[in-house]
Formats: sequence, structure tokens, C-alpha cells
Amino acid sequence: MTALPRLVPSAIPSDEMARLHHAGFSLLPLGGGEDGKSPIIGFKGKSRLPLKRVLAPMHRTGSTCYGVRLDGLAVVDCDVDDPKLIENMEARFGASPVHVRTPRGRHLYYRASASGQYPNLRKEGLPVDIKRGANSYVAGPGSVRADGGSYVQDKGNLTSDTLPELLLQTPSQKQRSQGIEKGTRNYALSVAAIQMVETVDDTDELFGNLAFIRDDECEDPASIPDEELRKIAAWAWSKRLEGNVFRGRNSEFRINRQALDAIMAMPNATDALGLFVVLQSQHGHRPAVAFPLDHAAMKAAGHTDLSRERFFAARKALQEAGLLTVAEHHIAGKQPRTYRLSRLRPSASNVTELHAAQATGGGV
Repeated sequence: MTALPRLVPSAIPSDEMARLHHAGFSLLPLGGGEDGKSPIIGFKGKSRLPLKRVLAPMHRTGSTCYGVRLDGLAVVDCDVDDPKLIENMEARFGASPVHVRTPRGRHLYYRASASGQYPNLRKEGLPVDIKRGANSYVAGPGSVRADGGSYVQDKGNLTSDTLPELLLQTPSQKQRSQGIEKGTRNYALSVAAIQMVETVDDTDELFGNLAFIRDDECEDPASIPDEELRKIAAWAWSKRLEGNVFRGRNSEFRINRQALDAIMAMPNATDALGLFVVLQSQHGHRPAVAFPLDHAAMKAAGHTDLSRERFFAARKALQEAGLLTVAEHHIAGKQPRTYRLSRLRPSASNVTELHAAQATGGGV
């Protein structure tokens, strides 16, 4: 029986670690925590460790993952290995000669900047962190986590390539800069397109919204042609059609105005509207899906604070308004009654149920 590779001492990237150590880099043994990326010895406030003090706990625990401490270094840590994102980051911070591919994305190595302001890229909507400082670290090239995630040298080498300084804006440059900077515009517009795509009626409306952002918020908007915006709009629209738009709780959903009018005509409009909003939030993006409507379960989940009587009355109001229909009737001991959201047909006064597409090879 073959032993697991990560338990074999030779699986430790000791040759690469030795090269880095001899080149002056400060290393750490990793392997702790649920993700296997936490240090297995204390290091904060400590100077550069001897190589044997890094290797010994790795041999002892079977870890094949080590860290590079970032004293004097900066790493642009991208959570996704998106070529356009990498291009934007290098356009903004300078080209990095050393890239390491991570289990999720990519590390770009630089020397830490002595001046300028480090931006919070997460606040800009980018899946990127800039890590730096003696108490920070990243998993080094050649590392393999316990879950199999590997860190692969993809470009250059830390021991042979001279790292450039990370380019940062000085306070005066930042004051002169306006809006979304060059190098991040395409990515920012793509993020905006995904955020808006479920609230527009077609790609033309989405293009118009993107054009407004370009003209009002982007640096040098004249250098972004309409064709580029139309490509972004078409891409985002395709994601919507494929059902691949998901942003968790930081997202919006629609309430049809005709549905609102129908609810507001009911005597218990406030209760019915509250229930409808919750159902739209939970199920509006999956119109063909049937779901139970159990008062006790919804109350336990924090989806309603209505009494049992008011809940049933609100449910009945939505049925009478044509916005909720019974999908499957209750069968004692086998299945609960389930419901499905319906919508008002825009061109008619009657209600049409939102069925899943049944035909093959056809369109809608």
C-alpha cells in the first residue's frame, strides 16, 4: 500500500525552501487550522527563523506547506485566477516577474512600497487583498496543503528574479485621481453589470446604465468604446439567462408593480405584502420551484412574525390575488401541500402560472 504523499518527508519542498532561505527570505512552517494554512509555531515579533526550525515541525506533523513572511515584501493575493483581473492588477501596480498559482487564484510578488497609500481593494468590489509586513505571510511556491491544494510556480522565481516595488498612488496623486482608475475599469464595469443585470429588461437598458457609469465615474471615459460596454452587457445577460448570477444576501430582487397593486387592494394588504416579499426573496429567482408554506417552520426560520391566523389570511390573500397557486395537494403522511409563485401576465388581466419549460429544443 502506498503511503499518502503528504506524509513522506521527501514531499516537503525542502529544496525550494533551502533556496529561498539562503536567498534571505524568512520562512514559516504551516499546516495548522482547518484549511492547513495557519502556522504551527508562534512567529509574531520573532526574527528570521533558522531553516531547521522551519523544517523540523513540518517533518514532525507531516506538513508539506510552508509560508513566506512578507517583511519588505508585498503580495497581491487574487482570489480568482482571472486573466483580465491579473492584467488589471499589473496595469495598476506594475508588472510582477513572479506569479504563483494558488488553489483558488494567484499571488503576484513585489517589494513593499516605501510611500503611497495601500488601497482596500475589497471595498472596490475586487476579490483581491494586498498582504505585506513582517507579521503577514503567504503559502510559498511548492507548498501542498493537507486538502491537496497546491501552490505552483507559474512565472519567474523568487530566488532569481528581481522584484519591482509595488506602485502606489501618493496622497497628491490620489487627490488628482477621479473615479474608477485605469487598469480596474473593465473589472469594475463587469461587477456593476452583474449587480444590475437582474433589474433591467434587456441588454440595451443594461448598456445604457453602463454607459452612464463609464461617463460619470471612470477615468478617461473616452478611451472605453461603446463596443466594449456592449460586450460586457452581453456577457452579464448570458449569465442571467444561464442562471449563474448569485451574490448572496448582498443583492436585489424585483417586485412587480401590478402584483403590488393587486396586493394593496386586499383588506389585509400589509400582511400579504410582507409575506409576498419574503417569498419573492426566497423563491422569486426559481419561479418553477414548488415549496411548502408552513407557518411554524417559517416562524422558526425568522421569515415571519405573523400569528398563525394572520399568516393563513395573508396566504389566502395572495392566492386570491392570483400571485400564489397550489402546486401539489397535501397527502396525509406522504407530502405536504406545496405552492408556486405566479405572476400577472403583462398583456392581459388574467394570471399565468410560471411553469418550468417542458419542451425540448424550443425557446420562449
